Amino acid sequence: MELRRISIAIITATILAGFALAEAQIKWDSEKFMPLAEIKAGMQGKCYTVFSGTTVEPFDFEVISIEYNYTPTWHVIWIKGLSENFKQTGGAGGMSGSPCYIDGRLIGAFSLAFWNQREHANIGGVTPIQMMVEVTHRGMTPNPEYAGNNLFKLPKNLVAQDIDFFPLGEIPKTAPNQFDIPHLPTTKPKSAVIQTPLALSTTNPQIMEVLKPVFEEYGMVPIQGSGGGAPMKNAPVASGQIVGIEYARGDFAAFGYGTITYIEGKQMLAFGHAMNGEGNVNLPISSGYVHFILPLNTRSSKYASATEPIGTLVQDREGAIAGVIGDYPNFLPIEAMIQTTDGKTHKKKYEVVRDPDMASIMAMMGVWNIIDSIEMYRGDHQINIDTKIKLAKQKDLETHEISHSNIFSSSGSPGIAAYRSISPLIDLMDNPYNKVVIDKVDINIKIEDKRKTAIIEGLRIEKDSYHPEELINISVILRPYLENPIIQKAQITIPKNTPEGQVTLLVSSGASYENWQRQRAPLNYQPKNINQLVKLLQRGENNSDLIVELFIPKFGMTVQGEEFPEPTVSMLSVMNSQTQSGEGGYTRGRTLHTEKTSTGYVLAGSRFLRIMVNRSAR
Repeated sequence: MELRRISIAIITATILAGFALAEAQIKWDSEKFMPLAEIKAGMQGKCYTVFSGTTVEPFDFEVISIEYNYTPTWHVIWIKGLSENFKQTGGAGGMSGSPCYIDGRLIGAFSLAFWNQREHANIGGVTPIQMMVEVTHRGMTPNPEYAGNNLFKLPKNLVAQDIDFFPLGEIPKTAPNQFDIPHLPTTKPKSAVIQTPLALSTTNPQIMEVLKPVFEEYGMVPIQGSGGGAPMKNAPVASGQIVGIEYARGDFAAFGYGTITYIEGKQMLAFGHAMNGEGNVNLPISSGYVHFILPLNTRSSKYASATEPIGTLVQDREGAIAGVIGDYPNFLPIEAMIQTTDGKTHKKKYEVVRDPDMASIMAMMGVWNIIDSIEMYRGDHQINIDTKIKLAKQKDLETHEISHSNIFSSSGSPGIAAYRSISPLIDLMDNPYNKVVIDKVDINIKIEDKRKTAIIEGLRIEKDSYHPEELINISVILRPYLENPIIQKAQITIPKNTPEGQVTLLVSSGASYENWQRQRAPLNYQPKNINQLVKLLQRGENNSDLIVELFIPKFGMTVQGEEFPEPTVSMLSVMNSQTQSGEGGYTRGRTLHTEKTSTGYVLAGSRFLRIMVNRSAR
């Protein structure tokens, strides 16, 4: 009997949940909304938006035309602004979503404005409310499986280190692996849709140079120096007020925003166009405060900051964004301990939105910005970095932390090295194998007021023929920055089972060695599952280590992401079969032995020699 009651309760709860989901949408109400068919040129009304603070102000408009099929599913109500407040700014970034009314009925959201309008032209477009309401009919429940759409990509040269000379010939600038980051085109959007301002709490021109082309391609305009704290913690949640996504908050802030169009109960419509067009999502939304509107000849923009999270964005589609006011998803915390050149330690914290595309970008930009803000330094420097990316425990993961320690030395911005140190977030959050939840990122940084770099200029050995188990003494010629060459001693022992014949002796820096391995065995950098990916991201040589390797040009194999230096006959026969592809491939050379010698320099470059292994050599 008790089991029957439980079963009935479960069935009832499921049915009620289904009804709740069905009801979780905004219904058409002809008393509140005016359909497009009733709207005619010459009709006048009022739109509402915030010009300063949190005060919603009206501006008068007149309908000048209706354009059907502006895009195949989007009709536009073209209007002309009549009020002085609107004439001063025109259609400004952040106004998207401003509700527009005729005779007290909502006709839609102000969402389009042209670039470089002549003074007092003040023409803009309104997205009809029908199109916006239909967005809520796609479901108003957050999507817990939201995994992003890989929209935003950073320029590759800011993620990877440079590549230099290798013993098997020149390696292409783009290493053959699936984690390459292409650079997006930088053409300005031609659409009249008002771009979403992305306010960033930075004055770093390099960060703006990187982000601007990346985001402009998708209708977002970075605004330098905004995004910091507002003079109030709470802002009204109402039509005409600011709403957006805090992509980062805390000691680094990034806020993309528009305007609330309509609220019914806990359901909200905004923008009058998509934000990024990612469909059913699960992202936190926040209210905001307008410091002022910056009038520009090209297109003005609201200069605003986030106040606090107010709910969850669930739909991001052409026509509108839709959200639910109340609970919101948590953020990914990042903590940085930074010791600057004056010996002082600075503890900085910020959070990034768990958007798989934006989290890695904002995490990387955040640490770069913080370092360059507290250490206004462009001279020679050395930076020691310890990074820990802590993963949530899940049964399919063998490792729950990715740790890296390294040292960099150069001139220019020390923040770029720290930026690169947390780039594994890109591959973790974009991986095609398993959804990985990241608990936290910790980064410890020590910056010193010096530069200790050296180039590997050459190497010398005592003879050109050795026998197995013999020790090779190596004199490596290093040229330190602005100093005379020095000799660094290194050693390596030839393994007992080394076959007779020619062997290559390679001496390289950590970065050069890692890139040489990509050339030698590229399939080792194409993982087949999440654990191989995590293992790959754990790789990375220390930049101050001198790496000595012996290898022979004998083919090995990589199968399903695992290297087999001495494949069996059966494995070779399978690889040579014409009935399969993509399971594995050959490696260019086999590593026999590797030794590392710590130096006091951040090294660059590589050199190699050919030696003979002869069992009778003495």
